[in-house]
Amino acid sequence: MKLNKLYTNKDNFKSIKFNDGLNVVYADVKTKIDTNKNAHNLGKTLLSELIDILLLKGLSPKSHFLFTTKDESGKTVFTSYIFYLELLLNSGKFLTIRRGVLNHTKISFSLNEQETNGFHPPKKWGDEDIAIDKAKLLLAEYLNFDFFKNKDYDYRKSINYSLRRQGDYADIYRLTKFKGKDIHWKPFMFDFLGFDGDLLKTKYEKDNEKDEIEKYITKLKNEFSINIDDRDEIVAQLQIKETRSSEISSQIDKFNFYEQDESLIKEGVEEFEIKISNLNTLAYNLEYDINKLKSSIKNEFTFDLKKVSKIFEEAKIYFPEQLSKDYEQLIEFNKEITVERNKLLRKTLKDKSSNLEEIKIELKDLNNQREELLSVLQNSDTFIKFKDYQKDIIKIESQLIQLREKLKTIDLLIEKEELIKGINKDLERVSNSISNEFMHTDTNLLYKEIRAKFSMYYETILNEDAYISWNINGNGNVDFKSPKVVSSGESRIDTAQGDGYTYTKLFCVCFDLALLTSYANQSYYRFVYHDDVLANEDNGVKHRLLKLIKSLIEKYQIQYILSIIKDDLPTDDNDLPIKFDDTEVVLNLSDKDEKETLFGFKF
Repeated sequence: MKLNKLYTNKDNFKSIKFNDGLNVVYADVKTKIDTNKNAHNLGKTLLSELIDILLLKGLSPKSHFLFTTKDESGKTVFTSYIFYLELLLNSGKFLTIRRGVLNHTKISFSLNEQETNGFHPPKKWGDEDIAIDKAKLLLAEYLNFDFFKNKDYDYRKSINYSLRRQGDYADIYRLTKFKGKDIHWKPFMFDFLGFDGDLLKTKYEKDNEKDEIEKYITKLKNEFSINIDDRDEIVAQLQIKETRSSEISSQIDKFNFYEQDESLIKEGVEEFEIKISNLNTLAYNLEYDINKLKSSIKNEFTFDLKKVSKIFEEAKIYFPEQLSKDYEQLIEFNKEITVERNKLLRKTLKDKSSNLEEIKIELKDLNNQREELLSVLQNSDTFIKFKDYQKDIIKIESQLIQLREKLKTIDLLIEKEELIKGINKDLERVSNSISNEFMHTDTNLLYKEIRAKFSMYYETILNEDAYISWNINGNGNVDFKSPKVVSSGESRIDTAQGDGYTYTKLFCVCFDLALLTSYANQSYYRFVYHDDVLANEDNGVKHRLLKLIKSLIEKYQIQYILSIIKDDLPTDDNDLPIKFDDTEVVLNLSDKDEKETLFGFKF
């Protein structure tokens, strides 16, 4: 797969038509300030980022420049941008990927037999607004890379060996995106170099599983202060306690309190408690009724006729004599009713008061009997002995619970130890297989080819022998060793001696080229982008590197993209900067004018 076109829906963006072979992103920087800031403003480094984004890199709206860059008014700059990347697939067809900033998780694809006309998006989209996760799967199908078939990772795992930015020159194997544990990248790299990556993945998984179990075992041992060797001792202690518990329970069952044993306790004390409770309820209800009766008796009928007559007189209203007589008769009638009612209330009050007195006498008698019974129980030697047995049985039961829990924990530890034994057998098998891979690196054809090409490319550039290798560390896992340079005894020519970063960067360049050319006979990436690859290099190194790149382009039909600042151009014999062909320069950037930047403005 190669890159063909990159453009947007905005005219200010510098659209790019890539060449099949060499592609130069050229930046003419005039202002001598922060180089990284200038490059960022120009867009030289951002170009590789945009390519990565259109190859469906995950984006964080909280931190990515496409979402955080704002103009002076505070408005987000790139919200309305839509980016397009046209790829030349290994099948010979052209695939255009569309991804906007506003709906960055919705991806569209258009597959065509021919490339699109100019920088105009396709008119038809076969797959439109596909969710990002599904879009990655779909793009993997379009790319159809042989290496990733039947793997649990996809094309994005190795993409940055074809998009190597400045932050990725620190290590030839481990990219900046490979953060966290080794299991997240070493099995892939092992696979990538032609070995069995599943072996290394299994080794890490078994190591992690074993580590988790061992941590759990240590935690149990510390919490319960136990050791597996103590199991039989705990069983013996448990048997003693169980026998003692059985004996005490038998003694408790044989106790005879106050002639009737449990009948005295249950039928005596409990019966008294129930009767007392019921009588207390009756007494409460009677007292309530008595108070209500007394209040009712006090409320006699009253009506003052004189006061009524006076009110009529004061109001100068005639008070008929007949009306007065009617009131007098009503008053007399009510008095008679009140007298009869009070007679009945007093009789009811007398009966309830008598009933209440009887209940109080019975309650007093029951309470005395209960206190007498409890006194007998509490002061008897038998009861004291019974309470001692109860205390013993409670203590023993507590000890039994602890011993049983310890035994249960020891059995769990034994179970976990057995699991570790099984894991150790698996680890031994996997470790032997990894060792077998290590003992036969000379028969791994892909690895031999990658290593040979790495050495050849490095020797071409620096006139020195260098090689890549790996070994098995003390934990039985694979370590990819930093490339080693072998002194040939000859004086080096135009090399950046002592510059560690230069060495590492050139190691990365040679490694990426070795991968790309070794996979040239498969469906795989056919391009590599190296940002600032010539920066800080000796002039001879620059010339030999460019010569190597051009020869590899011709031999393997690969696409090479490099970004370079004017000051980093190699010079000729007269110390004048060489010039790339106009056809090779696919993007010219300059800080002379904002319009000469990638986006047509600085940010």
